[in-house]
Amino acid sequence: MRSRETRSPPPETIHAHGLRQWWLDLSLRVKGLIVVAVPLIALMGIISANLVLQQGESNERNISTNARNLGDAAAQVVTDMANAETGVRGYAATRDPIFLAPYTLTLTRIGADRKALQQAAVVAGVGRQQQTVDATTGGVLVELAQLRSASSGGTSARNLLPALLNEKTTMDRLRAQVAALAAAPNAVVAVQRDKVTTLQTRIELLDIAGLVLALLAGLAGVALFTSGIASRVRMNAENARRLGEGEPLEPIIPAGDEIGRLSDSHLRAERLLARRSAELTAARDAAIQATQAKNSFLSSTSHELRTPLNSILGFAQLLQMSELSEEDRDGVERILGAGRHLLALINELIDIARIESGDLGLSLEPVLVRPVIEECSRLMAPIAAERSIQIIRDRANPALAVFVDRHRLAQVLVNLISNAVKYNHRNGTITISYAEQSTDQVSIVVTDTGPGLAPDDLERIFIPFERLGAEQTEIEGTGIGLPLAKALTEAMKGHLTVSSVLGQGAAFTVSLTRAPDLIHIPAPSPAPASPAAGPHAPPGAGLTVLYIEDNPANVEVIARFLRSRPNTTLVSATTGRAGLACALRDVPDIILLDLNLPDLNGDQVLNELKADPATAAIPVVVLSADASRGVIHRLLAGGALAYLTKPVELAELAELLDSFTWLRDQRARLAIPIVPA
Repeated sequence: MRSRETRSPPPETIHAHGLRQWWLDLSLRVKGLIVVAVPLIALMGIISANLVLQQGESNERNISTNARNLGDAAAQVVTDMANAETGVRGYAATRDPIFLAPYTLTLTRIGADRKALQQAAVVAGVGRQQQTVDATTGGVLVELAQLRSASSGGTSARNLLPALLNEKTTMDRLRAQVAALAAAPNAVVAVQRDKVTTLQTRIELLDIAGLVLALLAGLAGVALFTSGIASRVRMNAENARRLGEGEPLEPIIPAGDEIGRLSDSHLRAERLLARRSAELTAARDAAIQATQAKNSFLSSTSHELRTPLNSILGFAQLLQMSELSEEDRDGVERILGAGRHLLALINELIDIARIESGDLGLSLEPVLVRPVIEECSRLMAPIAAERSIQIIRDRANPALAVFVDRHRLAQVLVNLISNAVKYNHRNGTITISYAEQSTDQVSIVVTDTGPGLAPDDLERIFIPFERLGAEQTEIEGTGIGLPLAKALTEAMKGHLTVSSVLGQGAAFTVSLTRAPDLIHIPAPSPAPASPAAGPHAPPGAGLTVLYIEDNPANVEVIARFLRSRPNTTLVSATTGRAGLACALRDVPDIILLDLNLPDLNGDQVLNELKADPATAAIPVVVLSADASRGVIHRLLAGGALAYLTKPVELAELAELLDSFTWLRDQRARLAIPIVPA
């Protein structure tokens, strides 16, 4: 978290004046109305003017169209009548019926033409003139009918001459009437054409002016929006980002609108966060100090608790190895069980403290799932058998692997299986299955047939020391197994979840990152034990053990233990310097080394032993209450033969000494010098 104690001073205030300040103080609603209304009013004005001009143009075009229709209709009547006249005259001169074709065609069309002329005249307002033309048209038709009849009856051309002259006179009158009728519309068409042209020019100019005005109005709206809203919103967004990241705010312009009030809120939040940051920093420092003190206390307490536990479990193991009555043996086993349970509790508390402080060392690497499940199942099988609980293991893909710390994964599964045993019914079952949850996830599920959990308890079980009332029953536990399992799983970049149905049991799912499949290599069958592999195998030669330890009780435990081993001599030293001197003087076969010594640290003693050619070949076994994996790896890398954590399991120490003695004797027979691994 970034500290805010060193933040820059509050941002400088920029002041506006006059019209700009008036604009900034308007509310966003009023600003929005103005920004929208300015271009909208301009657009509506332009559209209205354009509509008026277009309506005028449409009216003028209609007048021109009506006048043109009238002229066209009158011209069509004259044309039809002229065709009819020509046909009848040709027939009268030749008596050839073929000349009557135009006349006949005119008779079929003249009715429609006269009607069209009538309609056009009514629209144009010259009905009286149209009636005169229509009457003359009728007269021409009558005269043409008479000429045709006379010609068909055999009247000579000389006798038809008067009738032809009369018909020509009537036709000339029709032409004059039609010309007079069409004269006015033609003049109207010319005038209207000029008007339409003028209106089109005005519309074009108005469109150009409208575009310019709309552009100016749009630019004005954009300018108003940008200056009054957009730029200030952007500035507030930037200040909000700066506020979240602990950076100084940008200068702002005070205003009375909503954005101005938001800017004021940012300033107040800046000051509040500065105070809160200072408080949180102080609280964080105090928490760090408290965590460090707690971890130091736990580490110190762990060592202090392990020291008496080493004596308790050591002497109890010595008693267990001696001849005892059944009752006494049962008592010793109870002491050992209680002591080991206390040791496990101490280890779990230390693990939780390390996880909280981030000091938990993990070695994440591809690990096969199936062997870990089988190992944990075998480890917990005796405990489950005491309650007739069967552990069923899934035998799915044997090559399935996950990225985990193998030791910690085993610790998680042991906790889950132990929990499933404790809270299961007698004669129940525990099923351990594993499968691919997705392309990059693997799930391991531990399911029991116990009483199950209520929905409200599914999260509470992961709270340290929360046992949901089980502390009032005979079920043993401390309430930190599941929280530790969850913390360890999350430290390995996974997650632990639980699902349950009351009366049907619970299922704990460990989801972990999948690793590429690995080839499963079965563990080799144990080889037959060598003659010296037994706990009391007679060595070929005496064994001298140097124990560098400042705690008399721990020395007494090892001394009593070694007394039961033939030809074994113990030399002890209570300080690092004294131990180095004994190693140079006595040259023991093997050295047992404690890490916490009054004068030197165990690392220093080991380094000096390995640096001196006279003692470099002496195997060193570290016995320490510090179970940190980093410390163990460091000491082993520094040349230690083995690392046993206190309280020491005497059987494990006996096996180590027997193996070393047997190896030493074999090499002695072959004249091979002993060089520690």
